[in-house]
Amino acid sequence: PFRPKVASCRASGVASRLGAMAGDEASDDEEMQALQPSAESIGASAAHVDGTSFELEAPATRNMFCCGGLLMTGGTEECWAPNLCVWTCILMPSSMFFVWVFPSLWHRGAYALPIAVLVVFSMTTLMLLATCCTDPGIVPRREVVLATGCGPALEAALGFDVLGGSGDGKEPQIAPKLKNAGYRWCRTCRIVRPPRASHCSDCDNCVLRYDHHCPFVNNCVGQRNYHFFFGFITSVLILAMLVIPSVLTYFSGLNEEITVDQMSKVSTAMRVALYGLAVGGVLVIIASLLSLVLWSYHVFLITTSKTTKEFQKSIPNITEDPTLCAPRGPALFDPWVQVDPDDMRRLRDPNQRPYSAWIRTGPSE
Repeated sequence: PFRPKVASCRASGVASRLGAMAGDEASDDEEMQALQPSAESIGASAAHVDGTSFELEAPATRNMFCCGGLLMTGGTEECWAPNLCVWTCILMPSSMFFVWVFPSLWHRGAYALPIAVLVVFSMTTLMLLATCCTDPGIVPRREVVLATGCGPALEAALGFDVLGGSGDGKEPQIAPKLKNAGYRWCRTCRIVRPPRASHCSDCDNCVLRYDHHCPFVNNCVGQRNYHFFFGFITSVLILAMLVIPSVLTYFSGLNEEITVDQMSKVSTAMRVALYGLAVGGVLVIIASLLSLVLWSYHVFLITTSKTTKEFQKSIPNITEDPTLCAPRGPALFDPWVQVDPDDMRRLRDPNQRPYSAWIRTGPSE
């Protein structure tokens, strides 16, 4: 299946025809599944067919790109709800603190806590955005490497040929020395991946030092963003320890008689909203306790130099590299590179017709 994306098109008929090509296949084995490119692309190219100018994108990943490729996130559309829950659990109690508690403490001359909460809140937000929108350590799949000609640069960065010396894309014979060191052939990306890397079925990419795919940040957590992820769960835990007790103390210190009198005067809709806010506060407290468990779990993983996948599946850390303090490494792909869409199609499946032939005649029966 191949999912082209029309970035700009002056012929609506061509756009609708291209959209009709979308399709998905699924398989239980993420290493044996068929190539399933979708969403945004790593490379784009302009095309001219029958005098009509438009841009085509040849998707090579499920990841979505924005800001001209500067930011990226995972390709699972179902993750918007967990991600929204995370932002709600952060913004709701923080907003209550900044609206009520912050002014009260500031007017009393107590500046330390408001400033500390402001700093930690800023760090939490930045760490969450960095985890959501940065490259986790994607290793380009075979057709991207061949279409962009980045093979030599990848070999220089990783120290081995990711194509495995195989010109036809078939599984090569990996040298015993490399195999014993943890190098494996990915049947989906058709590349040799380094130790501790793994294929993510959600993003449809191989990721360096793959930890897990987190639906709450809608991104993989890997070699290049794990420190952002751990910084986020650390800062959000500190934020909860500062904000929740302060908000509870502030509201518990209000005059009870005045509060009851004010509650009796508000409308039913406002009263329901206030009760809903109280229920949300309870959920936020529960989420804070769960974040403590998550933070403790990752502290354990860091001290044992294991990733989440290695711990859950009892996979040994062959390289013995640390999980947190290891080098982040360079990005292995260029989101701004331009490639010919026909090249991407041909490299995936030599039997597929080029774009120009498909657009002129339509899909074959």
